[in-house]
Amino acid sequence: MSERRSRPGVGEQRADGSVAVGGAEGLDAERGKYGRKRPRPGLTTAGVVAAGRRVIERDGIDALTMRAVATELGTAPASLYRHVTDREALLIAVLEQIAEGIPVDVPGSGPQERLQNRLLGAHDYMVGHAWVLHVLIRGELVARNALAFNDACLADLMAAGLPPGRALTAFRACWHLVLGELLFEHPVSPPREPSQRRAVIESADREQLPALGQVLAEVGFVGVGERCGDLEVALDALITGLVGQHS
Repeated sequence: MSERRSRPGVGEQRADGSVAVGGAEGLDAERGKYGRKRPRPGLTTAGVVAAGRRVIERDGIDALTMRAVATELGTAPASLYRHVTDREALLIAVLEQIAEGIPVDVPGSGPQERLQNRLLGAHDYMVGHAWVLHVLIRGELVARNALAFNDACLADLMAAGLPPGRALTAFRACWHLVLGELLFEHPVSPPREPSQRRAVIESADREQLPALGQVLAEVGFVGVGERCGDLEVALDALITGLVGQHS
């Protein structure tokens, strides 16, 4: 009787550096009818990641499946597992690629100005990748390439005089402000105008809601994405207040 070769268990690393996956899909990726499958000629990890990104940016995050990416590449889903272990690994790879564009080294005469410029730069960059925000707010995944941005922001806050714990609190407050503005002012699917929101606010009883009425009389209705300059003002006030508490 010939000796049986052992196969790696789920999650164990193979000799070629890839990771074994479970289920029928993992079996298909690892072994074909006539033995071990070879990678599809011309198919690369970079190509698989690029295809995954195209699927997301064209059809939305929920459309990202291994089958959809395989269709995008004109191949079978099993061929993708030579390059990414599963959907989550593919999504993380796309996030890593996008995170490479987040600004880290920015100009500024001091730590507060650098911090504000970096946060505003990240905001402007992420406007073009709004779908990422819906992944981030789930709190499950993070791109390692984004950690340099976090580190630079924390370094500036500590250089401005905040101890590490307060620097973290301040960074989270600033990032949540940026994230909230992005989610509210730059949705993946902008509302159709005139929206129900506009109709409700503009028809509000100004005697019962005098402050709102005064603002509407002076400023008018503010639609989605119409007051992007507000973020710079709010960030400046927030950073100044947070740092000023410890100056």
